[in-house]
Amino acid sequence: MNRRRTAFEYGLVWLITLAIIGCEHADQLADQILSQGENATSGSTKNLPTGQFQPSNPPNLAGKLISQAASNRAPGLPIRNGQTILIASFNIQVFGTSKMSKPKIPEHLAEVIRQFDVVAIQEIRDRSGASLPLLLEYVNSNGSRYDYIISPPLGRTASKEQYAFVFNTETIVSATEFSYLVEDSKDLLHREPLVARFVCKVAQGFQPFRFTLVNFHSDPDEASEEIQVLSSVLKSIRNFEYANGGEDDVILMGDMNVEPKNFGSLAQIPGLVWLINEPTNTRRTKIWDNILIDKELSNEFTGRAGVMDLEQLFRITREEALDISDHLPIWSEYYAVEMPYSGTERSATNSTSSIR
Repeated sequence: MNRRRTAFEYGLVWLITLAIIGCEHADQLADQILSQGENATSGSTKNLPTGQFQPSNPPNLAGKLISQAASNRAPGLPIRNGQTILIASFNIQVFGTSKMSKPKIPEHLAEVIRQFDVVAIQEIRDRSGASLPLLLEYVNSNGSRYDYIISPPLGRTASKEQYAFVFNTETIVSATEFSYLVEDSKDLLHREPLVARFVCKVAQGFQPFRFTLVNFHSDPDEASEEIQVLSSVLKSIRNFEYANGGEDDVILMGDMNVEPKNFGSLAQIPGLVWLINEPTNTRRTKIWDNILIDKELSNEFTGRAGVMDLEQLFRITREEALDISDHLPIWSEYYAVEMPYSGTERSATNSTSSIR
């Protein structure tokens, strides 16, 4: 029996460590956007601005939000009406200088990213550190204003990977100082998750949707063990987020390398549901990637989620799609404002979704 499984069976208690100073001030992120109202302007991670489950009665917010619709909507995605945001996850298989040098690949990746407000990216392998900034140049070449948060290189071997969140600064506020890594002192996970906090930009008078994203990529050779550890990790993240800012909208996303039927203890967390139930690999044979939310607490979820078809989007062959990645982007849609909670007192610790 390997050391990882042994540690899990002994009921290891997970702790959260802030990798970047400042994340304990959860309200600061919301205050920066709430204070701006209708005059909000976008910023970068280096210069922030100063200052299923559809709800029964969503508000009529037409023309009242700052969110901008994507210019070219991909087939199968919801119509962008400025009232919702799209959050995606994409394993860009061995993303680095080699991939960025292939004809049409940077343009295709940029078009994918521009369809969404936030994209969690896995499997960045680039010692030079140049590939993601270059990709953002492609993304923003049409006047878009996207920025990114990136993790340090992670992993036990010489072939390390990085996580990233790429987000539209026209619709979303975040920054590196609002992100952190999960402490993994016992080395139970090949790559500890990257966690970041986000706030939607909305007009004055509306309460923006605040949410926390957990970006995760399991090791394919140890996925069945890591997915069980992940349940304990997610509980700890949720407890930490609620205790340090009252945040109950924690969304887990990424490349699990495990089918939902094998989620085990992760699927036993009360209220937790997965949103993707169709193949996510480019060959359309496996559900590798997923998005998991608490159905009792994240009632901003509109009920719409899916998998982006790269062949259809770019009118390319299966082999050409595989040049982009062996994974397809997955997505889910949320209202840009906090939705009324229809149950008892909205809490991450007192409902059927109790974190324990």
